[in-house]
Amino acid sequence: MSNAREQSLARQRVVAGSRIRLERFLQRRGYQPITTPMIEPTDLFLKKSGGELAARMYSFTDPSGRRVSLRPEFTSSVVQAFVDGDLPGPLPQRWCYSGPVFRYEKGGDSGEFEQLGAELIGAGSVAADAEMLALAVQGLTVLGVRGHRLRIGHVGVVSAMYEALGLSERSSMFLMGSLAALRSGSESPEGVRAKAARLGLLAPEENEHVSRITRAMAPEDAAEMVRSFVGQGVAGSTGQRTPDEILRRYLKKLRLADEPGAFEKGLALCGELARAAGPAARVRGRLARIASRFRIRKSVLAPLEGVLTALEQYDLRGVPVILDLGLARGLAYYTGLQFDIEHQRIHGTHALGGGGRYDDLIGALGGKRSTPAIGFAYGLDHVARLLPAGFAEDDLDGPAQVLVTAQETAFSEAVATAERLRAQGIPAELDLESKSDAAAAKYARQRGIETIMRVGQDGRVAEQFV
Repeated sequence: MSNAREQSLARQRVVAGSRIRLERFLQRRGYQPITTPMIEPTDLFLKKSGGELAARMYSFTDPSGRRVSLRPEFTSSVVQAFVDGDLPGPLPQRWCYSGPVFRYEKGGDSGEFEQLGAELIGAGSVAADAEMLALAVQGLTVLGVRGHRLRIGHVGVVSAMYEALGLSERSSMFLMGSLAALRSGSESPEGVRAKAARLGLLAPEENEHVSRITRAMAPEDAAEMVRSFVGQGVAGSTGQRTPDEILRRYLKKLRLADEPGAFEKGLALCGELARAAGPAARVRGRLARIASRFRIRKSVLAPLEGVLTALEQYDLRGVPVILDLGLARGLAYYTGLQFDIEHQRIHGTHALGGGGRYDDLIGALGGKRSTPAIGFAYGLDHVARLLPAGFAEDDLDGPAQVLVTAQETAFSEAVATAERLRAQGIPAELDLESKSDAAAAKYARQRGIETIMRVGQDGRVAEQFV
């Protein structure tokens, strides 16, 4: 066997060992295992996932003509099972899962990755947020990982800050999407402003007054006013659009565009938030000062403050907590808290894993009522790189198996002995043919069994190691 093949198999065993220990960790905290289909309708992942995930999915048409995809993540599948009524029981519900997911990665890396995670459905409190954060941190600590850190953002808080400045929802979403690029320096404020203008988010200065008037008017009145201003200029059809289509599009741009002054405030706030990332103890005060400078009520920070206060009740064993409102996880379904687990030895976006709150996803996938939910997942392939070779070998192999044998007259005692071993979690195989000592030893070696227990007529057990 080649050295590369041996290394690959060894790494697979480390992944499997970490999966076993993490599943045990989650189940002890009330998270029940669930399985989901590996192939799902493509639309399931497109409804709220956003364009980034859609561009990385492996999709194809099945023999029935349906468009389907290999699952790129588990959350949507778990939520769909809940919506379909396949997960009965009272709320909140706690579920955990593990298995392969499939996403295209640049650079030619394999598109198959091992993922393990948990979902908490039906709890919308900061206590639920804190439980999920603590699970994500403590699970890695249980594995023996050291040097990881927790990075926290909050979509709801950032959105509320932009709303307080009077920005439209489109501009707010655009600026939130620009936070990470501004923080990394890959985009400048000038570049963000120019892109906003190209997208029609920013009213040109010559149209600013008209834009402000149309936003204050009823739609039908605004349409009549614009038609009276520019109707003669589009009396004939232009290209493929009719005059009415041109007027409606122009009016839509006027009404949706933000005033340059409001957008500039939003852009300035965006820059402040991008620079505010750092240790939670320091950044909490800085965010309060930023809100004050922009005349935003500090109450908008309450959801984030509540989560951090609730998280203080957990022992994170010194794992650093970083506040970063520029965090963007790339999935459009997040509505509040979102977070990443990082390690300096593992590079790349969302290296070890992360998650967030997705309160709108259940409704988007057909749920009859609004139901809060939050979840996270690890990338086990990356986690395994932080663990030593041979990690959790004992967990993989399980308890040593035992062969229980006896003479025919003591068979009932052999059955009772095997049942006691099984009740203790020890795999026990019963010799049904009352083999001789030599035959039993040969059989055990062939089966990879290391221990034989021979039961005598008096009920005494003689133990033999093969």
